[in-house]
Amino acid sequence: MKTLVESCFHLDTKLLKKDLRKARQKEPVEEYLNFLFNGKPSVLDYRIEYEDNQTYLVVSFGVEPQKFLLSEQELIFGNRTYFVCGCGKRTTALYLNKGIFACRKCHNLCYQSTTINSATKHGRFIYQQSQILKIMEMRENMGRIFYRSQYSKRFMRWLDLCARVGLTKEVEDAKNLMFAINNYQQNV
Repeated sequence: MKTLVESCFHLDTKLLKKDLRKARQKEPVEEYLNFLFNGKPSVLDYRIEYEDNQTYLVVSFGVEPQKFLLSEQELIFGNRTYFVCGCGKRTTALYLNKGIFACRKCHNLCYQSTTINSATKHGRFIYQQSQILKIMEMRENMGRIFYRSQYSKRFMRWLDLCARVGLTKEVEDAKNLMFAINNYQQNV
C-alpha cells in the first residue's frame, strides 16, 4: 500500500517564507521547527548555507544532515524559491518519509483522493465527503472575504468549489449577502 501525502510531515516554502527572504539577502539563518513525527513531538534543525554562489538548505533530522539546493524564479511581483530534490526536480515541498526528506515523486506518495473508487455509490459518497471537508477547512483558514466592498478572489474560488461539490446553500447565501450589500450601498 502506498503512503499518503496527507500522512507525511512536509517542509514547504510557505513555512520557511521569512527565512528564504533572509537567504535572498545572504543573511545567516539557523532555526528549528517543532512538529509531530509518528505521533511524537520532534525537532527539525535547519540552516541556510552559501557556497560557490549557490544557496543551500541544510536540514538536520535524525542521523545525517541533508542538503538541498535552493532555486530562484523571478516573477512579476517578486521571486519564488524552490527546493531542488536529490532527483533534480524543483518542488515547493519536501516530504519526510522513513526519516528522509525528498519530493513526492521520490517517496512515491499519492493523495488520499486517488485511492477512492468514485465509480461506486459508496466511493462517490466518500469522495464527496472528503472534498466537503477540504473545502470547509479551506474556509476556516481563509482570512478576510471582502476586498473593496466585493468578495475577494480567494473567496470567489471557494464559492466555485462549493458549487462544484453541491454546497448550494453557501453559494446562495453569499449571493444574497452581496445583493443586500449592493442594495444598501445604492440607498445610502
